[in-house]
Amino acid sequence: MLRNDHSIIPHLTHHLIQFASESQFNKEMINTSNALHSIAALTCYKLNIHFNYEQDQQTFEVRRSSRECLWSIHEFGDVSAQTELVNARYARVYAISICTANGAGEEQDGEICNGLNHIFKFIRDLHQGKYISWLPQFPPQPLLARRSVEQIEEEGANEEVDAQLIKNKENRGNIKGQANKVKGKILNYFINKGNLRPSWYNN
Repeated sequence: MLRNDHSIIPHLTHHLIQFASESQFNKEMINTSNALHSIAALTCYKLNIHFNYEQDQQTFEVRRSSRECLWSIHEFGDVSAQTELVNARYARVYAISICTANGAGEEQDGEICNGLNHIFKFIRDLHQGKYISWLPQFPPQPLLARRSVEQIEEEGANEEVDAQLIKNKENRGNIKGQANKVKGKILNYFINKGNLRPSWYNN
């Protein structure tokens, strides 16, 4: 057992970035028992534990790289990958990243905006299916979408989305715009073809 695990942080970060940036690793990750659950656990690595600036930055990079690794699997994965991501509580990962109240999440504006964007795209793809020609395609997955929204609600992230709409009146870093789109997807408004669609619907 390691007495001091700080030295492994840069090595973890390096490999996670490799996984996140190279889509050919995605299938291996999905087919490796508990790999997605382990990566999801790393997204909370030493969250709210502070040492010094350098170590805090390293642990932040582990969390960020872990989230990006999971995002890469969503982006390049087929329907079985989406199922495994929901089982690993992927929506919860980004819900935690945007929950900035009481220091419970990453408080940088860029991370909040990025987290909102990833939640929006994940829920959108599950609600509407993915039909982009150069990516794996799959039909709508309403049950997976519902489970993901439940994960978001369990973390209190829907309240945080509302809070971002209120406190970012100047729309700093487009946080307000992203929060608005996420709110729309969480509410899953029924859009009749004859009705005017809100701006987030086809994004």
